[in-house]
Amino acid sequence: MLATGKNRDKAGAARARRHRGAATILAAALLVLAGCGWRPLYERPSADPSSGGVGTALSQISIDPITTDSSPDPLNGTDQALYNSRAAQLLQNRLKNALNPYGAPRSAVYHLAVELEQQTRAAVSLGDGQSTREDLVMTAKYNLNDAKGTAVLTDFAQIVTSYDVLQEPFTDLASRRDAQERGVQELAQAIQTRLAVFLRK
Repeated sequence: MLATGKNRDKAGAARARRHRGAATILAAALLVLAGCGWRPLYERPSADPSSGGVGTALSQISIDPITTDSSPDPLNGTDQALYNSRAAQLLQNRLKNALNPYGAPRSAVYHLAVELEQQTRAAVSLGDGQSTREDLVMTAKYNLNDAKGTAVLTDFAQIVTSYDVLQEPFTDLASRRDAQERGVQELAQAIQTRLAVFLRK
């Protein structure tokens, strides 16, 4: 029993040394980052959302209606036009939640103009050419314009999401819509991060 107690004491001491070592390494890493001038991207002076920082700058961006390369005309439009329109609306909502969580700015400092494109390509095919898995390629070209309409930032973001094709209309439609929603979410995050980095300067 005595030997067992000593073994436990040794194990506990070893764990304590490991924890102290990990804490020392973490503290050293934080000191190095602080010395390099590193700061969190979304840092703000206080807990008040309006206290400043990049979050406040993002909230001053007005988001223009997102455009696509096709128009959802109810009389002459195609299924692809409706599909593109849905993606544009999803992206619009995601960007509003990301940039304007407290509502649209009363007096916008910037305007964000986005053009969304979608393409579908076969990722995996059978010997007869029938696709069993497809990639949805979503590209958002965007301009950040100042109050005078001058572009201060021009960039693009591209996301590829994949989904299975089972040759069952309802299932395939649900899979494609899920891929679209995932792609839109990633696009919004990419645009938000790029804008934050730009406005942080």
